[in-house]
Amino acid sequence: MKYTRESTKYIFKNFFYLVPFAILPAIFFAISVDEAAIQAIMKKLVSKSTEGWNFFVLFRAISVLNFGTWQSIVSGIIGIIVTVPCVALLFALIEKHFRIGKRTFNGIWGKLNDNFVSTCGYVLLLLFIYEIWALLLSAILTLIFLIDLWVLAYVLAGVALLAMHFVLVQAIGAIYLWLPCMQITGFRALEALHYSQQLMTPIKKKLAVGQLLVLLVIEGLICVCAVFLPPAGIFLTITTILYVALILVYCVRMEIAYFDRDQIERADLNTYYKR
Repeated sequence: MKYTRESTKYIFKNFFYLVPFAILPAIFFAISVDEAAIQAIMKKLVSKSTEGWNFFVLFRAISVLNFGTWQSIVSGIIGIIVTVPCVALLFALIEKHFRIGKRTFNGIWGKLNDNFVSTCGYVLLLLFIYEIWALLLSAILTLIFLIDLWVLAYVLAGVALLAMHFVLVQAIGAIYLWLPCMQITGFRALEALHYSQQLMTPIKKKLAVGQLLVLLVIEGLICVCAVFLPPAGIFLTITTILYVALILVYCVRMEIAYFDRDQIERADLNTYYKR
């Protein structure tokens, strides 16, 4: 939780510098969320019934791309596309701040070309991992709800949900520091992956706990908003805010963890660098 606390503190302190790079992808991801599918699942949960659980509805509620409507698919794809340059610029800004203590936007546009390819590959890999995970989770839950005894089915579904989230966090953890490693060291992809795993090994469990808690909280809040704040405008606004938080925490924590593990001095923490 150390890095999660530090990243949260950093985000609040530098919020207005960071949020422009997260707001655009957050809006499109929020639009792609299938509110109706989430509401249908929550209603089924309170019904205490194992009948009528649908694989496609589960997948629509979990997937980023959300294959429910063409509008959702387009929004999800646009969200992925705009994430690449936004995250590339966000990392350029954070790295500049960490290295020289200045959080100005000057010069970060020149880093876009340097960061673009590595960021694009990383984002697409994350998308692939998550969509495969969403597919597997939907299939597992569908099979569990074939059990007639609802108490047993609900218990198994809860266990499966937590276990699959742990699997997701572990899968992401294997590549978590890969992106800053490629961008900061200039190593080739495989060399950077190997080095990032060396850095990640001692903190993998601690980071997994922080990532798991943040993920579960964000998902839980989205479900609560879908049920208790159903008007489209309110749900979209709250979901956008949650996605902004998720993107910023994920990216800032990555940079903080990398600088700490690689023992790089952070100029933003030293007052004599600040102007």
